[in-house]
Amino acid sequence: MSNVVVAVEVKGLDFTLGKRKILKGLQFQIRKGSVFAVVGHNGAGKTTFFHILLGIKFQDQGSVDIFGQSNSDWRARSKIGYVLERPYLNLDQELGQLLKYHAKLSGIPYTNADLAHAAEQVGLLGHLDQNLSTFSKGMLQKALLAQASLGDPEMLVLDEPMSGLDPVSREIEKVQIQKWRDMGKTIIFSSHVMEDVEQLADDVLILEAGEMKFCGPVQEWRASR
Repeated sequence: MSNVVVAVEVKGLDFTLGKRKILKGLQFQIRKGSVFAVVGHNGAGKTTFFHILLGIKFQDQGSVDIFGQSNSDWRARSKIGYVLERPYLNLDQELGQLLKYHAKLSGIPYTNADLAHAAEQVGLLGHLDQNLSTFSKGMLQKALLAQASLGDPEMLVLDEPMSGLDPVSREIEKVQIQKWRDMGKTIIFSSHVMEDVEQLADDVLILEAGEMKFCGPVQEWRASR
């Protein structure tokens, strides 16, 4: 990837849990400003890789650099917004309270205008005072996307962001991902739906039992299938 600005560089990445090796010698780059899909069956290592990016776990061997800084440096991780596959939400709060709590927890300065902008991006501007317990699954997923966008992060990490959504909500989420890409943000997402990968991603990483089976442009991957 010469002459390309690199957002994430992974070299010799290993991760072991107990006696099981979850990730095995991963080595690849993610281009800045691209949409990068991570694909693999359950247990392939997708979520573990995301946890390493986010500093929830740390590798046994190898290195992960985020915008030129080690993933062990909190300043690198502070540039990331994220939606986890199984997030915990306190449904006994309003959307505005959720966004304020996340901003304070993450040390993100904010104004009421910032909260409104985050909600507006995902079509929830009129719901800031609405209790999350009344939200549909699609609205809750949008709330998580709004939370991820606080602080204008340079990178968004989305673990199965469209899982379980109805067709309308899926399309809204796809549009949001494309908008973020147009803004120059780097988007990393996982999915089991090949149509989503082919529609959204520039590059794709195929994981199988923790090993990299393919990493490159979606067009090359499609041609090789």
